[in-house]
Amino acid sequence: MGRLCRVANSLALLGQASLEDKITSAVALETTDDNVIDFWNITRFGECCYGGTCEVRAETNAPTHASFMESSAGVPLSVLLCSQCERKVCKVCCAGRGALLVAGYGSREANGVVSQGGSSHGFQVDVSTNRSVVLDSVICKRCCNDIVLDALILDYVRVLISMRRSARADSAAHEALNQVIGFSLKNSLSERKHSSDRQGAIKVQQQLLDGEESLAEFPFASFLHSVETAADSAPFLSLLAPLDCGPRHSYWKASPSATSVEFIIVLGSLSDVSGVVLLISPCGYSEADAPTIQIWASNKMHKEERSCMGKWDVQSQIMSSSDYYGPEKLVREDEVPRHVKFEFRNPVRCRILWITLRLQRPGSSSLNLGNLNLLSLDENPFAEVTRRASFGGEVDRDPCIHARRILVVGSPVNKEMADTSAQGSDQMNLKGWLERAPPLNRFRVPIEAERLLDNDIVLEQYLSPASPLLAGFRLDAFGVIKPLVTHSPSSNAQIWDMSARLVDERHISPAVLHIQVSVVQEPHSLVTIAEYRLPEAKAGTPMYFDFPREIQTRRITFKLLGDITAFADDPAEQDDPSSRVLPVAAGLSLSNRIKLYYYADPYELGKWASLSAV
Repeated sequence: MGRLCRVANSLALLGQASLEDKITSAVALETTDDNVIDFWNITRFGECCYGGTCEVRAETNAPTHASFMESSAGVPLSVLLCSQCERKVCKVCCAGRGALLVAGYGSREANGVVSQGGSSHGFQVDVSTNRSVVLDSVICKRCCNDIVLDALILDYVRVLISMRRSARADSAAHEALNQVIGFSLKNSLSERKHSSDRQGAIKVQQQLLDGEESLAEFPFASFLHSVETAADSAPFLSLLAPLDCGPRHSYWKASPSATSVEFIIVLGSLSDVSGVVLLISPCGYSEADAPTIQIWASNKMHKEERSCMGKWDVQSQIMSSSDYYGPEKLVREDEVPRHVKFEFRNPVRCRILWITLRLQRPGSSSLNLGNLNLLSLDENPFAEVTRRASFGGEVDRDPCIHARRILVVGSPVNKEMADTSAQGSDQMNLKGWLERAPPLNRFRVPIEAERLLDNDIVLEQYLSPASPLLAGFRLDAFGVIKPLVTHSPSSNAQIWDMSARLVDERHISPAVLHIQVSVVQEPHSLVTIAEYRLPEAKAGTPMYFDFPREIQTRRITFKLLGDITAFADDPAEQDDPSSRVLPVAAGLSLSNRIKLYYYADPYELGKWASLSAV
């Protein structure tokens, strides 16, 4: 099994390099794959040697039906020539073209192929003849090593698993998006493709935002919690969907029993917000369901620290035009939809917005005493005011809160400006800054000895009894390692096109490494004190980890855990695979990577303290 995995992993690397070299040599021209035999050439169930002129007869277990295949196709079958034994061989009795990359496996004279540069994974050169491997030739299954044939099957199964995983991930992404914004992504893409006025939607958005940016588009912003939604409504998150997404007649509706809803919008970054734009639903507003809107803003979650930006009565703003009432008329894509703007007096720098929509109570509007006839006996002037039917409610007499989109208008704050404002607030608090304790620096704790175990993924360090209390450790960046290539790319895949690349396990569930810290305590028992997750297992800046508490010990152990076998060294720097007990990348070695430290005041240690700083 170990030999099979090593050959299959080598085959995956060589297949990747071979396809890269083929695409690179095409000089941006379209690559064609007109070979009779593909990369794997796996024999399917019921398939056997074609017979006739084939001299190899490697697949003869199943009943032959070559005459039926020849007569049905009407074209004589291709006869190939094995590059090793030079015998005539049919397609079924040939090994896949990938076998040529590892054809030298098992030969002591040319033990596999060696890397000589030329691509990201190495251009492969045959050791015996010192010439490039020609993949246009074939090798029969009689001349091919059995473990190479097994490696081709294993590689092909891995490709099928990856294709299946890619299809499942793509389907899950489309389904999740459909649930969020309430329409099919494929239908939306087809509508955009066939739309003749794509620029119209961009112009409409520019007119709505007055040159500013939309800060609350999903997925760059989201709601903090959900709101009860009517059964026949668009999804709740559709309020934050882009303007040109989804059918124009869909809109969100609250539950008919809700007279007030609160939206808590969390922006993707700190922003200067100048206002909010509410796109009116296609059903329009009526006298009964035109809401009152109140907006708060803050940079923190606590409601006590938020500031009120204003309160607006939508009914008073739309009374000047009858276009806001009733169903929306058909408009072109370049026409601005019906909307109401709520502009702030001054832009506010915030991250969270609270938007409350509240229906007016029956009879809450001011009573016009000028038209009141107290002597009339035919009508009751103090009776409940008749409410106009709501187009958004399930029943005509049941008004509800509804809207099409919510746009937050403003501009994001870049990181430099945010840091400057934070520094300005710290400088204002001069008293608090003066009362702070002096900063402490990290200083290295000397060790007496260290020992590596289990392929260098376990490190034991021995300390002196006079060592100070341990506060943490520094982990130097690992060597240049990369995720292990598990299978060859498809023979017709464009590997430079990220949308066409197969989704492998490392793209869905990236490999994660942990480091476990244990100390020896009385009576000579090993106790785990902490376990840390490493952000990335590749070259980068050093990482610092503080212990939960200060530790006094004579021996401390560090152990690397997680998906260790998911990483591999560069093929050009790998040692002999047969000499390694476990498939562990040499770049994951903990040798000379961990330094213990403690905190101290540099002025108390003297002027030579910087020499032991970590």
